[in-house]
Amino acid sequence: MRIGLLIAVALVTLGASTSISFAVSCTQQGGTCKTWASGQGADAAKYAAKCSSEVKACIARCKAGNKVFIGVYSGAGGGQNYPIDECK
Repeated sequence: MRIGLLIAVALVTLGASTSISFAVSCTQQGGTCKTWASGQGADAAKYAAKCSSEVKACIARCKAGNKVFIGVYSGAGGGQNYPIDECK
């Protein structure tokens, strides 16, 4: 009985930690970008401006068929591509 309960709890925990994918637009990803930028200390304003610029670039790219938001971080590992579902 206890093993069954432990398995059930583990499955619920695993399910809760799995992210569900929803449609993401350039504007929504830009908002996520700005939230991240706000935590970047002295560079926060610089990154927030880059996020705003990338929203416009993302919409143009998306309408041309390349549905990706390009991350604005300029350090190592920066410039990651984030898939976009909607061009708005």
